[in-house]
Amino acid sequence: MDHKAIVTIFVMGLILLGGCNQASEKNNDDVYRYTNSVDIEYGSDICSYTNDVIETVRYGGKITMKDGTVHKFMSVECVAGFYLEMENRDEIERLEIVDFAHGQKYLPVDELTFLKSSLRPSPNGMSLTAIDNSNEKMKDYIYDAYPGEFHTWYEVLELVSDQWNINHDELKASVN
Repeated sequence: MDHKAIVTIFVMGLILLGGCNQASEKNNDDVYRYTNSVDIEYGSDICSYTNDVIETVRYGGKITMKDGTVHKFMSVECVAGFYLEMENRDEIERLEIVDFAHGQKYLPVDELTFLKSSLRPSPNGMSLTAIDNSNEKMKDYIYDAYPGEFHTWYEVLELVSDQWNINHDELKASVN
């Protein structure tokens, strides 16, 4: 078998396996229904932090304000950067990030852990990947595939602040 055939078979296998990873909810009539809470239109929505097109599936996030305004982002680091630069944080209703393992589900930042691994690049270069903190198997699997360090949301804010030179003195006071 030639190299192209092997690569094609491998890619097709990944596509088929990807379909097995989609979440579903069971209806009362024993029928499963696909669930999707991510409202990012990959390839056309614009990141509120960078003003670039959001393209990388399984990455992204959003901040929903109390007045109904929604800010969408292409990566964990963009959400963190935007949050750090906000003057009206008390107006945030929800701050959510796409769970990498699920791919089509937002979770609040306090329900996530963030893997920083140079082997798993993220759209804005900080190699941060959000994973449901209650999904122990996925945390083990992703760590085995992409060794690195797990961080909390507040640690991510510190990392982004330090790397992108965003002033966060009041954040340090509240975290320490």
